[in-house]
Amino acid sequence: MEQTEEVCEEYAWYDPRGWVCWLITILIKVDIWVVVTVGKWVFHTVCEVVEGIKDFVASVAIGIYDIVVGIFTGDWARVWDGLVEIFKGIVALVLDIFRVVYLGDTIDYIRDGINKSGLRDYVRELLEKKYEGKQLEAVKDALGIDYGAFGFRIPARALRTYVRSDYKSDQNMPPDLILWHEDPNLRINLKELAGFQYSEFWRRFRPEVVPDSGDFSENDLDEYISSRGTKGKAFSVFCMDKGTLQTKLDTASEKAREIGLMLKWKVEDVQVKKPAHVRHNGFDTGVSGQSLVDFLVEIAGRHRKSIDPIGARSDLCVVPAAGIFWYTDNLNGLTVNYRDSDASGLTFKDRIPDFVWKYVLIHEIGHYFGLPHVSGLERIMYSAAEKDETWLSWWLLPEYIYLSGEPGFVFDEAKKVWDYIIEYFPWSCLSVRSEE
Repeated sequence: MEQTEEVCEEYAWYDPRGWVCWLITILIKVDIWVVVTVGKWVFHTVCEVVEGIKDFVASVAIGIYDIVVGIFTGDWARVWDGLVEIFKGIVALVLDIFRVVYLGDTIDYIRDGINKSGLRDYVRELLEKKYEGKQLEAVKDALGIDYGAFGFRIPARALRTYVRSDYKSDQNMPPDLILWHEDPNLRINLKELAGFQYSEFWRRFRPEVVPDSGDFSENDLDEYISSRGTKGKAFSVFCMDKGTLQTKLDTASEKAREIGLMLKWKVEDVQVKKPAHVRHNGFDTGVSGQSLVDFLVEIAGRHRKSIDPIGARSDLCVVPAAGIFWYTDNLNGLTVNYRDSDASGLTFKDRIPDFVWKYVLIHEIGHYFGLPHVSGLERIMYSAAEKDETWLSWWLLPEYIYLSGEPGFVFDEAKKVWDYIIEYFPWSCLSVRSEE
């Protein structure tokens, strides 16, 4: 195209051949734009249809498996989960087809493209106000402002916490798990911790019990408890299984792109050795001297802003997200951020069903980047625990039925995230482009 334009420039402005040349050049540019745009749309639509069918097949397969296993084991909660999974898969497929046929998916695709373009321009303006020269060019290159995919490629640590059956803080006493189980004030029931019981049907989670050898059953746990840890297999209990965690990470990565973030996850298994690290205090006022800030300092290695402000600011460059077992109240996640607290990081727990609660992690990541709660069930940052916010909004049904079919971020939230990033994140992490 550049060579064609050079040829057109050789003609004088009054030469008709030049007019024809420029007309052909414009038509070629328009044709190329149409072909590329339509090609991207077709590719997106086909991918959405294929993904919808794949999700439907997976939901039905998982649902049938859960129903069969639940019937044979007498686990009626699992049978219910299987029925819910199949119903969700059917409804999701029907709505996916409806959105594609009636162009709702196309409108959502166009909206997403406009928002991404607008966010890139907004971030460019923010950067040009704060940086200049080589610093500016380094950040723009790392974020893909002028070319390539735009986004903050930020490392993130997914910490999957677990407990050990043989851990003793005092060698003269039974294992700590036994002592926690026997202390009614701690509210740590090993049967529930391992997933063999549940206190609330609608707040069940999916821990993973991993014995050091062989299989593990409820009878094995009974033997461990009755013998006060002297008999039975040694084992670990993880706050959630790997597949459940990966679902949450994938959801977070996908939705984070709406606010210009490209999360680069690294999964780590971290042993916790205090009861307050198993059942966290929900509102961070501290239980037995423990708070979310204490937990992040001890488990995730974060720095306190009041003690090491430079270290605390550098910590921002890596997002720590710790999966936990419980809170002392009915929360599903909790975050402290650099602006409002003494450290930064977040915790989240598992909860059934996935199609509702898989968004908890990205909700907490939104808080990590400075976003508050909002009204509207179609928004990622909505919280039922926030009494000042309502689940009902004008966009609720259009969003779920006709457009995206799931909660998301709006453009103003994306701008607020980048206001926060540019204000608090150090140049050293903004200017580094991690591997794709």
